[in-house]
Amino acid sequence: LILAMDACYGIHVYGMINDTYCKSEGFRKVPYHYYEPGRDECEEYFLHENAPYGGHRFITEKKVFAKWAKKHTITFTHPNWTVS
Repeated sequence: LILAMDACYGIHVYGMINDTYCKSEGFRKVPYHYYEPGRDECEEYFLHENAPYGGHRFITEKKVFAKWAKKHTITFTHPNWTVS
């Protein structure tokens, strides 16, 4: 996204859930990887977000993307994000 913000007038991001999706009522459980059974996406996100070290902070990353969308033309769809 950093490169795209520098090179493009607008960015369209498809298929990325927002930082509150996993805590929302009625969220849909989907596998983290479509090709292997195991944890679902939200379980994996929480595991990494709370890892003492070496985790990928997915939820924090999505919060950063939402902040960037306030200053740049970034549109998140499928699912749609409400950036306020």
